[in-house]
Amino acid sequence: MAARQLWAFLTDRDVEELIAKIAAREPGLVVSQGRYLRGDPRMLLEDPAKLERRESLPGERRIYLLHRKHCSEIVAHVQPAGPFEGWAQIDEDRTDCLVLRLKATPPGELEPARLYAQVTFWRAADKVRKRPMFSIWASQTLKWADALLPRTATKFIHIGPDARAKAKAGELKLTYLYRPITDQS
Repeated sequence: MAARQLWAFLTDRDVEELIAKIAAREPGLVVSQGRYLRGDPRMLLEDPAKLERRESLPGERRIYLLHRKHCSEIVAHVQPAGPFEGWAQIDEDRTDCLVLRLKATPPGELEPARLYAQVTFWRAADKVRKRPMFSIWASQTLKWADALLPRTATKFIHIGPDARAKAKAGELKLTYLYRPITDQS
């Protein structure tokens, strides 16, 4: 489980706007999609478009948010066998990144996305803290997003403006763990 996280109902438009607002807070944000990659993992910070990317599961997508100033550790493990043989998997525990995980849903439904970051990881029997520059940036970004996005009737789940408008208009059904969620306003 992530040390820092935020749950929010986000449409594609909300995702684009949230990422743009995070990028506007401080220049240097790099956005990359897909858990598996082919190429030099350092390219995630320099030019992720040069990497070949794939998602790990058909029902979800992951967007990685890395910051050139605050993220320095990028760890990826080459897969020796299986459907991703030869591809490298991003180690979310050890890589300095925020991850936005979005679940695929049927048309007219929306499940909450999860924005999270690992600020510690286990190495053998020792719990290792990541660099303070990354931990502070990740925590401040998540606190900022927490203040930016209003909450639903389920207090720990936020909602983006487009998702809220579509839910109020009856165009979207918000669900969490197969149960309907209402917007509190």
